[in-house]
Amino acid sequence: MQSRHGTLEGAILTTLWELENKGMRFNTVKDVFDNMDSDQRAYTTIKTVMDRLCLKNILIREKKGKKFFYRTAYTNYEVVVNSLNEISQKYCSGDLNKLFEILESMQVSRQLVGV
Repeated sequence: MQSRHGTLEGAILTTLWELENKGMRFNTVKDVFDNMDSDQRAYTTIKTVMDRLCLKNILIREKKGKKFFYRTAYTNYEVVVNSLNEISQKYCSGDLNKLFEILESMQVSRQLVGV
């Protein structure tokens, strides 16, 4: 599973996860378009990116009648865990404890500056 995603890919995944959490397991491009802040995005752009996410095996596409329906191949949790493991491997020699120490220090820093 690839954990690095572009901004639009991330927005599409987040929108699909939100829809899936509401019980809408299979969604069309229009469902995604209508439920994301797509003022700056064309419907065709979202469709193209969703098709590319299918090629990357991040989304699953099924045809029912004349329509295509999409769902995520991974949960948000699985993507976050995979991303943290990749970051740990790349920057902390695979030491998750070291990564968690950094994350904890970030939380403390945020509390000190009131963010």
